Amino acid sequence: MKETKHISTFGTNLAIIVYYFLPRMRITTLSPYWNIFFNFRSICVTIITLLMLLITFQKSYTNKWKNVHLSRMVTGAYILFLLATLFYVMMIEFI
Repeated sequence: MKETKHISTFGTNLAIIVYYFLPRMRITTLSPYWNIFFNFRSICVTIITLLMLLITFQKSYTNKWKNVHLSRMVTGAYILFLLATLFYVMMIEFI
């Protein structure tokens, strides 16, 4: 009989939800093509958040992702958020 070890993921789930609700800049230009490019960020954030929640659920209950460290995953998402924010600030300065 193989028992799966259940780990507490409340902190990780809370960090993922906070990541989803972090304020993000929105850039609107006169070009519809640039607007599509800038609106892709909200779609991408939703996809990343759902994938992180799915990975956290599967790791905690089925132990499917054995090599994934949840803290590194969430930290990487926050670093990605900071880099994207810096990119958007730079874009606002040059537009």
